[in-house]
Amino acid sequence: MRTRIFSGLLCLALATLSGPASAAESNKEAAERFDRGLRLFNDGDDTGALLEFKRAYELSGKPAILVNVGLVYAVLGRPVEAVAALDKALQQPAGIPEAQLGKARRVHDEQAARIGRLLVTTNVPAQVEIDNLAVERTPMAVPMSVASGIRLLGVVAPGHVPIHQEVSITGGRQTDVAIELLPLQGALANLQIRCILPGADVLVDGKLVGRTPLPASVPLPPGSHEVSLRRPGYRAIPQTVSLADGSTGEITLEVTEVASEAELVGTRVSLDVSQPDATVVIDGVLRTGFRDGLLLPAGPHRLSITRTGFLPLERELTVDKGPPKTVRIQLQPTEEIRAAHVQRVWHQRRNALITMGAGLVVGGVGTYFIVKAHDDQRDADDASAAFQKSQQPGGKCYLIPGSSIPQSCQGDSDHVTNLDNSARLKKWIGWGMAGAGAATLVTGAIFLLVTDSIDDVKIAGVQLHPYAWALPNGGGTGLGGRF
Repeated sequence: MRTRIFSGLLCLALATLSGPASAAESNKEAAERFDRGLRLFNDGDDTGALLEFKRAYELSGKPAILVNVGLVYAVLGRPVEAVAALDKALQQPAGIPEAQLGKARRVHDEQAARIGRLLVTTNVPAQVEIDNLAVERTPMAVPMSVASGIRLLGVVAPGHVPIHQEVSITGGRQTDVAIELLPLQGALANLQIRCILPGADVLVDGKLVGRTPLPASVPLPPGSHEVSLRRPGYRAIPQTVSLADGSTGEITLEVTEVASEAELVGTRVSLDVSQPDATVVIDGVLRTGFRDGLLLPAGPHRLSITRTGFLPLERELTVDKGPPKTVRIQLQPTEEIRAAHVQRVWHQRRNALITMGAGLVVGGVGTYFIVKAHDDQRDADDASAAFQKSQQPGGKCYLIPGSSIPQSCQGDSDHVTNLDNSARLKKWIGWGMAGAGAATLVTGAIFLLVTDSIDDVKIAGVQLHPYAWALPNGGGTGLGGRF
């Protein structure tokens, strides 16, 4: 569903923000918000992505971003909000290519088919709640739009016993519900029920009144009530609370995972966190070994990840029954850490480029010596040939058997020897420096290729830097750094 809805649409809005108007401060923030929304969506944080897209739209007013808002609502299973956002975007299609408009219309129609109508009638004026959210009051002028499925209907009126019941909503059809509210002796009390585990049924006196997290307190008749939770894979100890007329109470319910049930109703989830030494808390419990796989019951979970130097991450992680899955999570660094990381990366790249430059220089000098050695060897060969010719009969350095080289020819012999030795020395130096230069160049190129990414921020504990040296009789490369 996620891939099908978002294919080919997100880059459109980003391109829209990158035009000349992005020079304005608000559009700059809108572009940053949009980029963050993309990252959050790709990491599976749909709720976080929705908030960023909505803020980007508020800042820029770009209809293309509003289309994305509607699409995220669709992914979140909130068709009423998805249709409302897409309706608004389709009313101002300027700047949205036809292909994206066609996609928006298709998703709009798909989501509209998932919306039913609900008409609630009561014997007294009352507040109507859907899934613990106040949405309407009776008497209703027209039926209200509700996402299809099993919904928790709440009806509350002062001086009357509140009603909570499940109601089935069918897409494209109207459901009528008549509620008879009974008079209440005393004033309604309100109970705030807290639990860190999301997606658990909240039962009061054995009756379903909502699912965690409850967005508001639950109105209850005064008296004693038993409150408990229900979710496969977990056990909770019921609590009893006494409420006086018009009072307000608060309780926190603790749950415990049941490993034997989790094996039946859950799956193993591995978290590929960008910072492996991060602290991971799921449903309020510190988790270790999250890279190897954690056995989690199916359903939503509250995920919290912290790491010094990075922004804390809070999101809902939904687990489906099935094969093991891996969730990739990219932590966002603080501004200070990002700046330090960028400086470190450029430092690494600068050192790598300097090393490559040193390799080119050393190799170039070595090449010069090799060429010079070739020239000197040619001169030595010419001088040797001339000297040998002068030693032939009739030559000035002709050597009579039994006699030594004439003093006047000793300089020619030494000259030939010196030229030959110079050519050999330059050849050794040249090839040595050429080899050292090539090794240094390759070392620098390797370090340039393996430098950290600007976007992949890491806090380095060991920093290594390449370096090279060259001497008349040799050279080399190495690594230096601090630990």
